[in-house]
Amino acid sequence: MIEAAQSYPEVDIARLAVQLPMFRSSYEHSSVEEAVSALQSSSHEIKQLFSEVEQLLRLLLSSCEAERSFSSLRRLKTYLRSTMTQSRLNSIAILHVHQHELMAVPLEHVLKDFVCLSSTRIQTFGSV
Repeated sequence: MIEAAQSYPEVDIARLAVQLPMFRSSYEHSSVEEAVSALQSSSHEIKQLFSEVEQLLRLLLSSCEAERSFSSLRRLKTYLRSTMTQSRLNSIAILHVHQHELMAVPLEHVLKDFVCLSSTRIQTFGSV
């Protein structure tokens, strides 16, 4: 983890080198998420004791989220969609990132909204 921290100037490497072995001996974790949950369940004083570890975990998590977003964007913007407008691409990216919320919307509501936007659609699909 110290190697990863060297790319973040906001982390004090010397303090991290002291705090990290203490954190590893105090908490069992095999992933960043487990380390975060261990810190979150700790008291305020313990969090202050491992301040550099907490800072590094926050930076690692935000980096992971950004990389996942760019990865999603790369999949969305394929060759066939390269002529898509920016606002449409943004909308599709938001839908992709928040799929779990999108799946909760009843399909009938989406269908009604789509058909009601145009008289041609009402003629083609009928009233829903």
